[in-house]
Amino acid sequence: MSDQSEYKISKDDEHSIYASEINKEKLQNTASPDVDYGDTASLKIDPKVEKKLLLKMDLVISPIIGFLYLMAFLDRSNIGNAAVAGMTEALSLYGERLNVAVSIFYVLYILVETPSVVLVKRIKASRMLAFISFAWSMTVLFSGFMSSYGGLIATRLILGLLEGCLFPALNLYLTTHYTRKEQCQRLSYLFASAGLAGAFGGLFAYALEQVHAGNKEGWQWIYIVEGLVSFIGVPLCLFALPDKMENAWFLTREEREVAIIRRDINARYHGEQHFEWSEVRKAFKDPKVYVSATSQFCADMVLYGFSSFLPVIIKGLGFVGLQTNYMTIPVYIAGVISFLFVAWLSDRTQLRAVYLISASTVVAVGYIIMLASDSNAAKYTATYIIAIGCYIGPGLNLGWLNNNVAGHYKRATAIGIQQTLANSSGIVAGQIYRSKNAPKYILGNAFTLGCVIVGGLAYVVMFFSLRYVNKKRDERCARGEFDPSAIGDFADDFRYYL
Repeated sequence: MSDQSEYKISKDDEHSIYASEINKEKLQNTASPDVDYGDTASLKIDPKVEKKLLLKMDLVISPIIGFLYLMAFLDRSNIGNAAVAGMTEALSLYGERLNVAVSIFYVLYILVETPSVVLVKRIKASRMLAFISFAWSMTVLFSGFMSSYGGLIATRLILGLLEGCLFPALNLYLTTHYTRKEQCQRLSYLFASAGLAGAFGGLFAYALEQVHAGNKEGWQWIYIVEGLVSFIGVPLCLFALPDKMENAWFLTREEREVAIIRRDINARYHGEQHFEWSEVRKAFKDPKVYVSATSQFCADMVLYGFSSFLPVIIKGLGFVGLQTNYMTIPVYIAGVISFLFVAWLSDRTQLRAVYLISASTVVAVGYIIMLASDSNAAKYTATYIIAIGCYIGPGLNLGWLNNNVAGHYKRATAIGIQQTLANSSGIVAGQIYRSKNAPKYILGNAFTLGCVIVGGLAYVVMFFSLRYVNKKRDERCARGEFDPSAIGDFADDFRYYL
């Protein structure tokens, strides 16, 4: 039929597997019981059905994971809004106490990322995410009843412990259900959620600051209300988020068939279904994981630092109170739109490095203006320039690592390593962007500019290294040389995304 394809994974996933060769018994043993596959020898994917499948997946999965990450980002960053709303005086957050409270969040956050993401496969994702959502919502809710600095430190540590499990799990969930060429666009929805939290979180907090009821101050209501809203994620994960797409409640019988074919075509990318320590060790020994982690650290420094100095610059323009929050909105929106477009373009072209290097260049220009100019108008313009590239780095670089590490447990471990090292930048950012250095933040901005340059160089190193390996594999395959013992992303027929 003209509207059907053989769906060979060549550039998409580099597995020399055809849908027409999928084993019938394997399909029937793993599929939904209400699907009869008949003769799978002639199975092909109908592009129209696959398009409907992807649309339904996006309409169900993206809002759920987007909501989870939006609330997580709000709940971790509301400490700044609460401090302004009276928490500083109530909990005696003088001197460097607030900076310590901000930074200490990342201590347990980075320690749990690697072990937690390895567990996702062994525990149903829906249950794990529901538990995390419930526990962090309770933590935020009870933060509204804190009465001491020690209580703030305790809740920040617990929140870091729980949220450290969240993002790697969400990322791994996406890589499980979407092919390599589809992943960056879906990852962009997570980072867009963070951008929206930055854009409108301040307004939401400002509204809650005005509430003085039940013998609670405005800063307490910020925690209480945001904690209650976060609870919505629990039933969404338990009852709406599918663990296996072949059993998804929102798919038709025909769409489930396509979901199973897609899963089995990507078998090599997902790797062994049972846990093996050898896969974990492979991730720790893979140099590209550490190159990726270095560039991710640098990209996250931009993201964390950006949210620190943006309100200060806007205040310097003469805006105060609610006006400051309004002026941050278009900056964040510019960043969100930019990343959504670049992520879509990156998946369409199946290229990564060119967009990452370009984004680093743009961000570097923004920081140079920030450091060199004394004009607040120029600095405000620079925030737009930085915003255009600041989400592209963390999001696209993570997607690049997802694409180029094959085998579920190796990829899970690689993601954990990358995120653990990268999120330590949150600890650094909390110390180099200090209130005593406002409004210029010369130390913080200069350090971040240096990170942008180092991150850009890491992208270049990664690009040329992967291109070299691809070229060597092309040459070996042309000569008919294959290493049967090489598996995953080390296999001779696996090609890295560039």
